[in-house]
Amino acid sequence: MPQETANRENMPPRTAPSVDICELPESGKKGMTIRTKLMAAFLSLSVISLAVFGYIAVVDIRKVGQYALESGASLGESAIRDSTRALEELGEEIIQRRAVDVALQCRIFLDAHPGMSMRALQNNEEFRSITVQPVGETGYTILFEMKTGIMRFHPNPELVNYDMHGWKEKLPEFWEIYEQSLDGSTSEGYYDWQDPDGQIRPKYMYIAPVTGTPYMIAATTYIDEFSIPIREIEKEIGEATLEIGKNVNESIDSVRDAFVNALIAMILVVASIAFMLARMITRPILALTRSARAIGRGEMDVQVTVKTGDELQDLAASFNRMVVDLKKHMKDLERATAEKEGLLKELEIARDIQQRLLPQSAPEIEGVDIAAANIPAREVGGDFFDFIPVAKGIWGLAIADVSGKGMPAAMFMGLTRTIIRASATGNSSAHSAIRQANDLICRDSTSGMFVTLFYAVFDSAESSLHYVSAGHNPPILYRTSEDRMHFLKAKGVALGVRENISLEETRIDLIRGDMLVLYTDGVTDAVNEHSEEFGLGRLMDILRSNRDASAAHVLEAILKGVSGFIGGQPSFDDLTLMILKIKA
Repeated sequence: MPQETANRENMPPRTAPSVDICELPESGKKGMTIRTKLMAAFLSLSVISLAVFGYIAVVDIRKVGQYALESGASLGESAIRDSTRALEELGEEIIQRRAVDVALQCRIFLDAHPGMSMRALQNNEEFRSITVQPVGETGYTILFEMKTGIMRFHPNPELVNYDMHGWKEKLPEFWEIYEQSLDGSTSEGYYDWQDPDGQIRPKYMYIAPVTGTPYMIAATTYIDEFSIPIREIEKEIGEATLEIGKNVNESIDSVRDAFVNALIAMILVVASIAFMLARMITRPILALTRSARAIGRGEMDVQVTVKTGDELQDLAASFNRMVVDLKKHMKDLERATAEKEGLLKELEIARDIQQRLLPQSAPEIEGVDIAAANIPAREVGGDFFDFIPVAKGIWGLAIADVSGKGMPAAMFMGLTRTIIRASATGNSSAHSAIRQANDLICRDSTSGMFVTLFYAVFDSAESSLHYVSAGHNPPILYRTSEDRMHFLKAKGVALGVRENISLEETRIDLIRGDMLVLYTDGVTDAVNEHSEEFGLGRLMDILRSNRDASAAHVLEAILKGVSGFIGGQPSFDDLTLMILKIKA
């Protein structure tokens, strides 16, 4: 501990200055003070609430009035519509009776004057007055022949003896009614007719046969003639509706004015209450604010006194406890920071030591291009690789992955690497060297950790490889001459699990252009942001696309491929690679 800190802790405790709310001077603020904001908040909430409720009330009243008006108008329209329809039905019945009555009169006349020709009938004033009679104010009756459709009697002289087939295209609705009666049947219906002033209005026509004769009587007129009285009633209802609407709006305006007056009075009351409440709340808050500023300046002995008997007093007490705890935590943080800095320094030293345990450069082997790299996921890791000189022209190639992470894995890695190097040096039997190393690891290790290992003895003179696998990922042998990938598999269990293990030793000859890739699962198990693994497929694609490159270039391509695949994701496992190429 620094001498200054020790001296400070030996000094007698100072009395904490007390900040009482009654002693706080009023200081000017830039902008709105908290008191003003509270008053504004109270007033805003009250005014907004009252305005919303008043608006809703006025709108509801207006809706009720509108609904009453619309309901009255709807009832009036319904009554007018029903009355109009009833009068129109009555008009239809009158037209039908007129047609039947005229047909009967024509039959009586014809029965009384048998054998009269059509020309004689047309010249007979009495018969003409019977066939053409008024219907309503604008309607009339007519007579035509049922077979030919020729008009024989009509108030318009131009249509007398006119073949009505000429209206088939001109007035299709009229012709549809007219045509149905040409066989002597009764027919009726509506059709549109244009007035002399150009207005189009619906007409109703009823056609009845003159029994026992080849003639038909049609009666027609504008159907709206019968609903003329309803128009006056409709006008009176409209005027009454407008008067009622005016009275309703006046009542609503009166309610609105009363509400505005009540709102103004309520605002004055709320403003007075808000001012008193804001004053009561802000005084202790200002005291807490000044104390917080003092702490921000580093005055860790400040205390605040608030005696309000409510939650603000509890807040002040919590604030004072916080100051004491903060002072203690700052001392603890200083101590923890110092310890962490020491630990980080130790980890840096451990990382440097671990990296120095690994080969600093690849050996020069005749006819072979070789490169290797180790990238721990944390400061230190459990992966390692090694080049072990077994004899002249004979090298041991090792790559291993210790279970676990961090410092324990790093320490176990150092022990394993030392034992394997000692067991393999001078021993050209891969099987024997690794069995011996496993027995030594099992005797010295009590941590329960284990290590997977691939170990191969390479004879540069014969270009042969004798290898064993202790539960490790099988390396990839890429024969460029065949453009095929082979996996160097061999039976065996991880080292450190049990003694006297059985390992399968396998021999393979390497030829020119062959590429041997030893790796740990940190390569193939690398995961991107979508939880996808890098996998063997991507690794083999990189090998194939860099078949003609140097070992160092292939190594760099794999590292870039993995780094680009995981993107910003942190690596969760150590990554170790060894590339061996037989020169062409």
